[in-house]
Amino acid sequence: MRKRGFTLIELLVVVSIIALLMAMLLPSLKSARQAAKRTLCLANMRGLEQAHWMYLTDHDGALIQAGLAHAGEVDSDVAWIKTLQKYYGNEILAKSPLDRSPHWPVERGGQGVPVPDKPGYPYRQTTYGINDFLDVDMAGSVILDASGPRTYPKVDMIRSPVRIVHFVYMAETGRFAGSDHPHVYQWDTTFPPSKAASQLEIDAHGGPKDDWKSRAPYGFLDGHAETLTFERVYRDLNRNQFDPFLLTGTYDDGL
Repeated sequence: MRKRGFTLIELLVVVSIIALLMAMLLPSLKSARQAAKRTLCLANMRGLEQAHWMYLTDHDGALIQAGLAHAGEVDSDVAWIKTLQKYYGNEILAKSPLDRSPHWPVERGGQGVPVPDKPGYPYRQTTYGINDFLDVDMAGSVILDASGPRTYPKVDMIRSPVRIVHFVYMAETGRFAGSDHPHVYQWDTTFPPSKAASQLEIDAHGGPKDDWKSRAPYGFLDGHAETLTFERVYRDLNRNQFDPFLLTGTYDDGL
């Protein structure tokens, strides 16, 4: 008996069905890949926090410091990306799988585009930065009250480490793309998410761009990390989870 083959119409129907199934599956696959990258990004941040606790143990509780300025002089020797290196070990931890900044050097998989107005080493060295309220030099120069500068050189000076943001996801473009810290004290504007988004990638994990509902990873001083909306960590200078004084002074409103 002669075997019957597929007709052209039957083949076209099969191809159309396969194309339709692929069109239905591709968005799901893309979403799954993004979710996996967000999970790895959060794991990186937890790894950095764990490395920081090892650093604290070896340095009598002294907090790591920033050194990669967004402009002006760069003090790489004190920058946490260097001082914490032996504790986190793998440089992959310092780069999020979500990070598509053009400012990474070519050897790190980037485009080698220099960060605007950045002297010295003009490329991105880390996806993540530290809360500038926890840096002695920066906090001491801009955060003042009646008793003088409010600085926190050691972790045991902070009452609620579980509620204080430590690591953040730095902006992928702009002047802060090559820095290892934001300037949170500058966010108290008419619309704080917009100002914050010029320094951090506040929508790195989804949500609307530059909005109260933008979602990003945040590492906390006790060692845990979470993906949170911007409004969960910052409302204004008197209600946020960056300034330790708000949890030790009179402004603790449960944020």
